[in-house]
Amino acid sequence: MGLVARVPEVVALDRLRAAAAAGAGAAVLVTGEAGIGKTAVVEEAVARAAAAGATVLTGRAVPDEGAPAWWPWLRLLEAAPVPSDLLTATPAEGETPAATRFRAAQRTVRALSDAGHLVLVLEDLHWADAASLALLRLLCADISSSRLLVVGTAREAPDLPGAEVLRLEPLSPAAVGAWLADRAPGPVHGSWAAEVHRLTGGNPLFVREVVRRLIRADRLRRPAGPVDFPAELQRLVERRMADLGPQCRDLLGGAAALGAEIDVAVLRAAAPAPDAVDDLLAEALEARVLSEDPWRPARLRFAHELVRQARYAGLARGERIAWHRRLADALEPVAEPAEVARHRVRAAVDPPSVAAAVAACRHAAAAATRGLDFAEAVRWYGHAADLGADPADRLARAQAAYADGSLDLATADCAAVLDAGDPALAVEAALVVRGVATPAVLVLCERALALAGRHPRVLAQYAFQLAEAGDLERAHAISAEAMALAERSGAPQDVAAAVHARHQVVDPYEDPEQAHALADRGCALGLPDAELWARNWRIDLHLMAGDQAAVDAETTRLSALTDRLGWPLARWHLLRARATRALLAGRFSEAERLALEARELAVRMQDRAAADVFHAFTADLSFHTGRSERFLAEAVKLRAVMHEVPIAAAQFGRIAMDAGIADIAAESWQCLRPALAGLPADGKRTYILVTAGELASSLGDHAVARECYERTARYAHLYLNTTTSCYGAAARVLGTIASRLGEHDAAVAHLDAAVAMEAGSPPFLAHARLGQARALVARGASGDRQRARDAAGQAGAIARRLGMARISAEARKLVDEAGVLTAREREIAELVAQGLANRAIAEHLVLSERTVETHVRNLLAKLGLTNRTQVAAWLRTVSQHWH
Repeated sequence: MGLVARVPEVVALDRLRAAAAAGAGAAVLVTGEAGIGKTAVVEEAVARAAAAGATVLTGRAVPDEGAPAWWPWLRLLEAAPVPSDLLTATPAEGETPAATRFRAAQRTVRALSDAGHLVLVLEDLHWADAASLALLRLLCADISSSRLLVVGTAREAPDLPGAEVLRLEPLSPAAVGAWLADRAPGPVHGSWAAEVHRLTGGNPLFVREVVRRLIRADRLRRPAGPVDFPAELQRLVERRMADLGPQCRDLLGGAAALGAEIDVAVLRAAAPAPDAVDDLLAEALEARVLSEDPWRPARLRFAHELVRQARYAGLARGERIAWHRRLADALEPVAEPAEVARHRVRAAVDPPSVAAAVAACRHAAAAATRGLDFAEAVRWYGHAADLGADPADRLARAQAAYADGSLDLATADCAAVLDAGDPALAVEAALVVRGVATPAVLVLCERALALAGRHPRVLAQYAFQLAEAGDLERAHAISAEAMALAERSGAPQDVAAAVHARHQVVDPYEDPEQAHALADRGCALGLPDAELWARNWRIDLHLMAGDQAAVDAETTRLSALTDRLGWPLARWHLLRARATRALLAGRFSEAERLALEARELAVRMQDRAAADVFHAFTADLSFHTGRSERFLAEAVKLRAVMHEVPIAAAQFGRIAMDAGIADIAAESWQCLRPALAGLPADGKRTYILVTAGELASSLGDHAVARECYERTARYAHLYLNTTTSCYGAAARVLGTIASRLGEHDAAVAHLDAAVAMEAGSPPFLAHARLGQARALVARGASGDRQRARDAAGQAGAIARRLGMARISAEARKLVDEAGVLTAREREIAELVAQGLANRAIAEHLVLSERTVETHVRNLLAKLGLTNRTQVAAWLRTVSQHWH
């Protein structure tokens, strides 16, 4: 059926196979909806390849919940001329699961590439696991120089760069008519082609099943009329199986319960009459309900997944439960825990079977956790909790959900555990969602403290939540109590939680030594969870100190830890660190891409605060790129936040000030000004005060600007950089404030220092140079104009290279302002640089020699030069800045 109108696809596969035989390997995906004829096209191409002498290997992905990783590859490699244990890898000491899997995949790719001319067929890739697809991508990355042809089938093409895609579309009415004419035992009335196409939509599987019924009823010779076409294909297929004997149908019910791929040995072990299994399977194969690969006779499959679904749907309740119970018994010694659990759950109808199902679910969840497949662990612990109603299973699901980044589910499960009233479980429930501050978790802490008393870890979690909610005074006291209790207990988990809480109430600008000590202690505890937070603290501390080499080293360690943990939350932190590093280097597109990826991950984790961090990073990007539209669009939506959150008001005001949007800048300042006196002494305070001083000085509120400057001048040697917000050297902003306050010498000193501090960050160096030029022009001392021109020229050169259009334009304007040459003076300067005397210049420009002499004297004075020879050098310097 599938070969009707499929000649171009078969020819294309022939072409690719011939090219692969000649050493130009390729990958091709045959795609289309279920029943469209993908397998028929591939089978024809495979037959032609085998006839041409190629070795054909086949694997098939299955929708079974318990299928192990790399399942289609494992089946394919069984008959391959390569070692059979390629994908069996034992982790090396200290090696992460991801690294072990990658090493096994690399070994498999090399073996297949060296095996000669092979045609590898991977069917039903829409059911393939992530590891199988990753291996396929790895193989295809180097396939062009091999003799391999990889042919995959899928309903939708997976992301496989470089693969050719052959999309199979539904048959046209003409193609349906041609197939009818070829297959019908007699004449076909002309009205049937259009009617069958209308009923089936041109899907070859549907066409075949409908036409079979029409032929059986001998209706094709008469005009088209109503067709007894079932509403669902499952029912259509069920009727097709009606011709099978009752024992065969019963066995197919067990096969359908087993899954898309049928292990004959397991089916035989579960069958009520094992001795009859082979004959009954032969009957199903003859009827084409089942199909087989002659090279793998121990495994069969249904002709189509919908055939299996139809048979499974036709099972009576008692039949279905009995089959799943027997299949679980047969699979338990040989199968993956998830496959056993799937059958145990579906057979759970009484206390013994429910207990067996709960145990199987826990076993499957534990196996998934070991493999870092936390979503699977969530699913199986959920089944266990639903079946057994044990709060411990609900707690286990919450822990898996947290690791998977499903924070809403984790929080809801923890609340349900607390409802059970068990003090020991209450403590654990309050501690599941860590490093994330929400009102719901704050309530969990309060409930747990009421149930279990002053537990050090719960107190630490409570202090963390209070600090994030802005209640720093209570957080200080409670975190101190938590630390005292933790020191007394000596338990590493207690100490880790207390360290986290204490860090949350420390202002790293005010007390960097304590912040470093807490980070060091967190890393030394030997707990991956504690190390995750400590590594992030260290990154922020190194960013604050401007030690980019240390930032890179810590980011590398964080990357290894993220691989080991497998948590989305850890990856979110890693993405932010990498985005910040890209921004500091001036790789703005990369920084934005990483920040967007982090935001998408935060949204999937249901962490709204983490998702909102993206707005701060967008503000940082717009400071360099001048593209503030995205941030300001969010600012309009989030204006209410400015009235409640000082750091939001500072961010909005700063970007509005840069963009020249006076109303948002003024509104931000109205929100921020009254909050300055009562800012809590946390890590945000210094950034808010410095930014407030810059905003105040821009808006003419010099009294507050001076107050902010005096409160923060002692931090001039530090940077306003973290993975949340990155604003460069504090000295640059302090210099801007001082210049606007008329403190010109202090301003120049600050900006000279900022230029030295930003040597490792081109975009911030451009800002520092531009600020330096402005401060020098404002001071106007002897020699300042030349220095200002040089600084502005250097700022412009960097800005142009990085695509910082606004900074480039401002720098160019400042070069002109610093020079203050008129157009005539510039013209004369160029002629002086060419070595012309005053008389020659006067003749050239038709001026008097006295007028030229006056212009030369003026331009030398404006440029701070002493002789005509220096004019040429000045012009070369200016030219170099802009070219």
